[in-house]
Amino acid sequence: MAKKAKTSKKRKTSAKQRQRRWWSWRFIGKLALVGLVLSAAGLVYLDAYVRDRFDSHVWQLPARVYARPVELYPGRVLSRNDMLKLLELMRYRRAAGAPTPGSYTTDGNTLVIHTRGFRDSDGGEPSERLRVSLSGGRVSGLSGGDGDSVARLEPLQIGSIHPGHTEDRVFVPLDRVPPLLVQMLIATEDRDFYDHHGISPRGLARAMVANVKAGGLVQGGSTLTQQLVKNFWLTQDRTLARKLVEMPMAVLLELHYSKEQILEAYLNEVYLGQDGNRAIHGMGLGAQFYFGRPLEELEPHQLATLVALLKGPSYYDPRRNPERAKSRRDTVLRVARDEGALDDQAFQRYKERDLEVVPRGVSPLYAFPAFIDLVRRQLARDYPPEVLGEDGMRIHSTLDVLAQLASESALRDHLNRIDGSGDRLNGSVVVVAPSQGDVLALVSSRKPRDHGYNRALDAVRPIGSLVKPAVMLTALEQPKRYSLATPVPDEPISVSLPNGTTWTPQNFSGESHGPIPMLDALVHSRNQATVQLGMDLGPGKVVKTLDQLGVKRKVPAYPSILLGSINMTPFEVAMWYQPLATGGFATPLRSITDVLDKNGEPLARYPVETREVLDSGPAFLIQWAMQQVINDGTGRGARKVLPADLRVAGKTGTSDEYRDAWFAGFSGNHLAVVWVGRDNNQSARVTGATGALPVWSQLMASLPQTSLPEAPPPGVEMVWMDPAGDKTSGEGCAGARLYPMLEASIPEKSDGCGTVHKAGKGVVDWFKGLFN
Repeated sequence: MAKKAKTSKKRKTSAKQRQRRWWSWRFIGKLALVGLVLSAAGLVYLDAYVRDRFDSHVWQLPARVYARPVELYPGRVLSRNDMLKLLELMRYRRAAGAPTPGSYTTDGNTLVIHTRGFRDSDGGEPSERLRVSLSGGRVSGLSGGDGDSVARLEPLQIGSIHPGHTEDRVFVPLDRVPPLLVQMLIATEDRDFYDHHGISPRGLARAMVANVKAGGLVQGGSTLTQQLVKNFWLTQDRTLARKLVEMPMAVLLELHYSKEQILEAYLNEVYLGQDGNRAIHGMGLGAQFYFGRPLEELEPHQLATLVALLKGPSYYDPRRNPERAKSRRDTVLRVARDEGALDDQAFQRYKERDLEVVPRGVSPLYAFPAFIDLVRRQLARDYPPEVLGEDGMRIHSTLDVLAQLASESALRDHLNRIDGSGDRLNGSVVVVAPSQGDVLALVSSRKPRDHGYNRALDAVRPIGSLVKPAVMLTALEQPKRYSLATPVPDEPISVSLPNGTTWTPQNFSGESHGPIPMLDALVHSRNQATVQLGMDLGPGKVVKTLDQLGVKRKVPAYPSILLGSINMTPFEVAMWYQPLATGGFATPLRSITDVLDKNGEPLARYPVETREVLDSGPAFLIQWAMQQVINDGTGRGARKVLPADLRVAGKTGTSDEYRDAWFAGFSGNHLAVVWVGRDNNQSARVTGATGALPVWSQLMASLPQTSLPEAPPPGVEMVWMDPAGDKTSGEGCAGARLYPMLEASIPEKSDGCGTVHKAGKGVVDWFKGLFN
């Protein structure tokens, strides 16, 4: 009986165990089903995620800024040394026969240049071989493939703007990637790339064996597709979770996209180093960052360096760790040889080459920080940061590379001569094409590659005697009272100020000269005569003239403004001197001509907008008077440097205690403003004539120039005046001087000496002079 009970109990226990097992398996099955459902859902999500990001290619492409194309033509002012400097900046390489785009060769004063083709808003230029002859500091001959008398070198990329992020790249389509780079990449990183479907167990095993044999890391285990997934979608964390997500994403990527699409994305996404807070992504930018050239122009050893960086951009940084980088580069070359991408001879040849990376900051992408600052500020008025940082816009700027280099050289050379220690005086230069308002050059330091304080845009300093043309212009706009011949007392003057003090300005020489023609007050920069005239006019009238010329800053109508106690930046001075240079037409200064999208389609144009702010008569008179400053006055030092027949105009300026030295002057096609001083506002111990004028003169002599118009406009006549300035006279009469005069200013009385000479030339001659 007991035995039966025991057996029955066992049966019941066994049934319960079976039931528990059944429920366990059922639970496990449900879990498995849930897991499958979740996995399927996860794959569906990953699939959508991969396709959405890849299809949209949401790369952060910063706005690219380009200089204007460099024009070459017979007669252009250009020395052989400056031509070579330009080619070096543009990273043209010297090669016998100039066989490929981006190369050149020299034969004495003749250069053969194989240009890079380009597209711009004017259509662009094809690649061609130019023969450029240089003689006497000019282009003496030019011949090219199409026989044109003018050739253009490609616009130099001078910067990028990415305000919303720190990621930078230059997109390069696969058909422009050197095939050898692709071969090196696959041979080194993923030999089974064209055979696997995103994951390669065989490749992983082979990499492990190769690394053990080599005693170091010579091959990687992840496929290129996996690396792209990691770089494009995931973090760099080396965790199991990331790896488990990376593998199915790699398979999904291969399922939807071709090998070529994956390869192109990889080449443009890969991280290659750091430049401060800017991350260098993609082979296109890597080529520029490390070698200063387009990717298509790199040689095999340089391509191998880019591939070498993939294993660790910081560890193999060729600037900081050159020996380590060269060893890794040679490994890439060796693997490329073993895989048949290079023959033995090429391997040995390129293995002997140095790394040849350019020093940090040498690339034109960093060459002109002050000008890029101006572009950035002007763009910010029209585009939000996210557009500038992500849409890959192409910005065509007004920068003239040769004008920029000439400005930098002129400032640096002069400051080195007068301040050899290099740690005291500094300066800035602004160069403008007056008729278009194009800013051709902007220098903010004697060390122009330095980033930081932009003296051209932000150094607000007293302008001194630069204001005197505005005082004279105010008088000339009252022709019944004033002309350039009108006598002005150059004698001591005391002016009572609102605060109860007395202002007694003195001439620079400390001497007084009695009554002098108003012209001489400007030409010789007489302070006492200028204040006498300004107080007769009223300082408020001078303020209105400055406003008329385009001064945006609020200027108080104090007597001291008559001698330039007005704080302005060099850029602001260029703005209001521009109408003086154009004969009365104001054009807003611009640093941008047009903006294209990443596909080269127009987005916006920045047209020239001109309005007349001065009548042509007074404008011609003040321009003529400023020419005499160069010919006979405080600016006559320029005549030692400039051609004798070049008609240019300008004005020196020196602030109190010699703190600031200025010169602002112009020809028919260039306006340049130079400031020299100290950042701590201490005395610079130089005047406008000794501190700034030599910079201006050397700069202007380095650029192609046209003369200012000689013939007066309608309503202006050249008139001989007696020494007192109140009667007409004749040529050859004692003390008679020739002045341009508005008809309303010509006195009816004559001194009776000789035949009264009026040299008006009429409307037709005026237009000829204007366009000379």
